[in-house]
Amino acid sequence: MKTLITLSIAVFFLFSTFAKAQSTQTCNCVEELSFINKQIKEMTSFKKQMKGNKLSEYTTTLNQLEREVTTQMSVTDCFSKLNALLSVIKDKHAHIRHMKPVITSEIVDQDVELELFRESELFKNHPKSNMSVEELTAELSAKSFESLEGIYEKKESMTVGIIKKGDAYEGVVLTSNNKGWIPGQIAYRITPNGENMYDVLTSDIPGGKLRYVRGLLYSNGRLWHLKKEATNVISEVKEDQIDWEFKQLTPDTQYVYMGTFSNNSKNVAAFNKFYEETKDKFTAKNIIVDLRDNSGGNSKYSDPFYKIFKKNKMNVYVVTNFWCGSNGEQFTLKLKGLKNAKHLGQRTYGALAYGSNYGNLINSPSGQFAIYPTDMNFHKFINYEYVGVQPEIKLSFDKDWITQTLDIIENNN
Repeated sequence: MKTLITLSIAVFFLFSTFAKAQSTQTCNCVEELSFINKQIKEMTSFKKQMKGNKLSEYTTTLNQLEREVTTQMSVTDCFSKLNALLSVIKDKHAHIRHMKPVITSEIVDQDVELELFRESELFKNHPKSNMSVEELTAELSAKSFESLEGIYEKKESMTVGIIKKGDAYEGVVLTSNNKGWIPGQIAYRITPNGENMYDVLTSDIPGGKLRYVRGLLYSNGRLWHLKKEATNVISEVKEDQIDWEFKQLTPDTQYVYMGTFSNNSKNVAAFNKFYEETKDKFTAKNIIVDLRDNSGGNSKYSDPFYKIFKKNKMNVYVVTNFWCGSNGEQFTLKLKGLKNAKHLGQRTYGALAYGSNYGNLINSPSGQFAIYPTDMNFHKFINYEYVGVQPEIKLSFDKDWITQTLDIIENNN
């Protein structure tokens, strides 16, 4: 009997969840916008940047958004409006999160839940392309590799066709191994934001957690986690790459990979061990400092190596890709300040002028959203925010980047 009662409760919960999903989720976006505006104005980045014409631009944007938002607005539309306001500030660390999705990926992980999900109004009414999958595939197959338009794969879970719509782009599901998506649904909204730069709005599944990422670079057939078939990943670090690694590549050249400067306890322990083991080993003429995919952290885990490289007068070759961010970028600039340093690879992420000391999330009045504000001031790096640190030598995408760097070192010698 207890088992039957438990099962009945579970089924009731599922039907309640999908009943909720049958109506469009709304919020009081007037209140939400007012809240986000107040939080933004407390940020160091706002106080440093919003002066003169920039303050006028912010005020104009706010006034326009105030005319557009309503007290019963869809959560997705409101989320977009809030991000439109935050985007006036050049501060990639600051962001807004969606906290209360109607549906989660876990809910639709089983067959019964999936069937209910597929029958819900939320799923049936999710925006779809006005072109058939066959038409989209045929049109996008003819696009050049350099064009943002084209066919992409997302981590073997589905293929997505990106097509231009007016001033923006849609990312349409073409094939899917993901239970939450079916062909024809629009999974991405993509807006230009600078040269080869785009803001991306997506969700985990229809009705799932919304995600808005600003200032993503399109390069080498890749936009965020979407990659074209011809994309050559030889320039990227391997998935099993450990965060701290030291190698002797040639008699004259050593290599160090630094994957993170995070404050989390696991990385602190790894740093301490690595530093003690390697601090006296940096003796070669040249050192390759690989900072690809280093998302940053605390300078107290990067500065000790700067002191070693400077003291030992090594020729420093810094290698970065777009996913090198925050303190990884600040460390890149510090190394570039050495007279015997060169920067190779690809421009960095462009998130180094500010930061968050405490990592606090502040919930909005409805609880639908939360803002992650910044409070750290590295405004001296403002000219690199969004645009990143540009390398002196751009490496090609058809040959391993460390091999290319070794070739450059040999030619220099």
